[in-house]
Amino acid sequence: MQSPQEGVRLLAVPSRVLLLGISTVATVVALGSTYALTSGPAEEPTPRAERNYGDLPPDDFGGPVTLTPSPSPSVSPSASSTQTAKPSDGADPKKRPTDSGKPNRSGDRPGEQGPREGEPLSSPPAGDAPGSGDTGVPPKKKLRVHRGDLIIRTPGKVVDGLEVHGRVSVEAPNVTIRNTKVIVPTGSETAGISNNNGGAGMLVSNVEVLAENAAPGVNGVVGRDFTLEDSEIHHVTDQVHITGSNVTVRDNWFHDNYHFERDPYQGGGASHDDSIQIIGGSNITIADNRFTGAYNAGVQITQSIGDVNGVTIRDNLLGGGGCTVNIAEKGRGPIRGTVIRDNRFLSDQRIDGCAIIHPSSTKITHSGNVWDDSGRPVALSRG
Repeated sequence: MQSPQEGVRLLAVPSRVLLLGISTVATVVALGSTYALTSGPAEEPTPRAERNYGDLPPDDFGGPVTLTPSPSPSVSPSASSTQTAKPSDGADPKKRPTDSGKPNRSGDRPGEQGPREGEPLSSPPAGDAPGSGDTGVPPKKKLRVHRGDLIIRTPGKVVDGLEVHGRVSVEAPNVTIRNTKVIVPTGSETAGISNNNGGAGMLVSNVEVLAENAAPGVNGVVGRDFTLEDSEIHHVTDQVHITGSNVTVRDNWFHDNYHFERDPYQGGGASHDDSIQIIGGSNITIADNRFTGAYNAGVQITQSIGDVNGVTIRDNLLGGGGCTVNIAEKGRGPIRGTVIRDNRFLSDQRIDGCAIIHPSSTKITHSGNVWDDSGRPVALSRG
């Protein structure tokens, strides 16, 4: 927000002025003069004007995006989460109090007819957002422990009710993973769930993903052509990496990213932890999610591995980051077809008031975006 300007208005009210002749002395008798000092914040009747930021921190991966194991760093970097340096309840967070019983919904799943643009996936969050009561594994669900990596190569396979101490690699089409908890072990600096190796049409529903211990480069869900819904991803570096087209992310809770001041995957610099990073692809919908706790960005759009276009971000509660939605072109030209609408923004950005930032060459369609604490309209910033 721009700092309020302070100015002084001089209100001079001369009581009597006597002019005597052309070359005589002018006598001015001032019965009184009033000085008013204007101070304090000014009202903003219209959205904040677009601003320019030229020196935001760089944006890139929070860690590897493939399932190729990487060796653990020889020296553990000092880690600090934006909320806490370790999972608040260890590797096994407390169970949730209730099961929402929310029915499965169609719409926006890759390969199926999605709703028309302008039609919400569900009722916009009007005072609440996905959280501990309606994301992740239902509290009454009994889980069977699976130790080690889980590789799925059977088309149409349904994985239900597991607690996986390892990574999940989906290498077959139309696989469903539901009611499952994935705890990524230290030394597996990669994704908890990935379908980059041939797992088109993956559905991940009511899943919880977290790192076993604080470690750089552990991400949540990575891939293309998938739907992620009703899930909780926390205590990782990046919750979601989108590497290709036909992706829907809806009704999830992303929180408590790990942030490292010395991240070996960033050349020893600070982590670029994001709730969602889009590095390539089209036909991408992000709707009805809750974002808190990322240091770099809530939603980071880049073209790190390919062109990005056709991204819709709607009906979310968005927070975190230097700027919460950060759009960069990476030298590939404008990102087309970006719609950002009907979102509520928390006022927790490291750069005051920077909800959405984009290059001037990338045009954004935006409407209905407001600050959650005041209801005031959000303006775009230019970087």
